[in-house]
Amino acid sequence: MFRGRRWRVAALVLLLIAVGLMVGCSLDLKPLTDKTEDPEPPQLLKVEIHFTDGEVLRGYVRELGVSQEGTVYIGGSSANYLYDASGNVIGVYNYNRVLYMKLID
Repeated sequence: MFRGRRWRVAALVLLLIAVGLMVGCSLDLKPLTDKTEDPEPPQLLKVEIHFTDGEVLRGYVRELGVSQEGTVYIGGSSANYLYDASGNVIGVYNYNRVLYMKLID
């Protein structure tokens, strides 16, 4: 009988900890249970990227800023993807070195 009581107490403590973590940490479980498909990626924008060292690069980007799929590292550097017209990744650039981007036709 003592063994069953110990198991119940342990289960209750684990349950309380789990509920506390989900409520206290604002855990969002909706993405885990959402059956909808991923939204389409944004349209590709043809750009001319001008870097601080004078280099110019032409290609396609999904956003003019740091994109959601890009990565920002400690110290300010970042990795953003450059695409071809078909949406295939052809390169990565550091947004910290970008002077400006110009939309082109």
